[in-house]
Amino acid sequence: MHASRSIRPVARLVAMPTHAFDASTFAYMLRVEPQRLIDPFLGIDAFSMPQSYFLPHPHGGMSAITLLFADSPGGVRNRDSTGDDSIIAAGDLHWTQAGSGIIHEETPSEPGSAALGLQIFVDMAPEHKYQDAAVFKVKRADMPVMQDGDVHLTAVAGDLPDGSAASPIGADARWSTRVGMWDISVQPNGVLRLPIPNLHNVFFVLRSGSLVFRTAQGEQVVDQPTAVVWSPVVLPTPVVGDDVVLQAGPDGCHGVMFHGKPIGEPVLQHGPFTGNTRQDIANYMQAFHDGDMGTLEPSFVRG
Repeated sequence: MHASRSIRPVARLVAMPTHAFDASTFAYMLRVEPQRLIDPFLGIDAFSMPQSYFLPHPHGGMSAITLLFADSPGGVRNRDSTGDDSIIAAGDLHWTQAGSGIIHEETPSEPGSAALGLQIFVDMAPEHKYQDAAVFKVKRADMPVMQDGDVHLTAVAGDLPDGSAASPIGADARWSTRVGMWDISVQPNGVLRLPIPNLHNVFFVLRSGSLVFRTAQGEQVVDQPTAVVWSPVVLPTPVVGDDVVLQAGPDGCHGVMFHGKPIGEPVLQHGPFTGNTRQDIANYMQAFHDGDMGTLEPSFVRG
């Protein structure tokens, strides 16, 4: 099945430094320069949140997504200015597509029981940056699964690698930046080869275990927290696309693979807002100031 497909080379291994928000809430943060290597993604935070920290805050021009790990001890309560009030349980996906603007607050659903997961930031194309805010939710039980030997793969967003099934989020026409997210576990020393759609950027956030890479200098073992970023496709390229390879270390590995078609527009970020121009940022700031993003009273007081 791989005869006509090539192996995509790794562009870089990116360390994810720790950022402490308070004495107990922290995240391993992925930011890649240049951002075009992971476009349409903007960044990833692998977080541990045992106590309330994040007061109501706005977003505009992008999506802020919470994916809780299936073994997360606690859940997350997400409230927003559209009126949504949801409990994100272990393994669930909650996608806040900000568009023209939204205000939300995320707190542990059971204070003292840490919520463990990923906060994922995804860009929106210029034609979608001012559409109405929307929220999409997918329960873990509704995500399709592929089990193949040493590999367990869950399609959090997008299709399974063989195209046989897809996450329910794709059924909503309002979902604008259509990316793929695969939660992947590989048994010790197992090897996984995955087809990636033509022209998509792709990277993998290693959550636990280790990966093995063979380089000119010999075998290299990579531990968490690390991200693997594969090289962008350079035209001309075969229409069939190419594959990426993960080799688990002696303790196996678990993480999330992300892929998506680049938007290819300038990215200007200012706090919680993402635009293509300074005028976009000014528009979001003005909308927030004028109350056009709605309002949301905090559910707690930060100590």
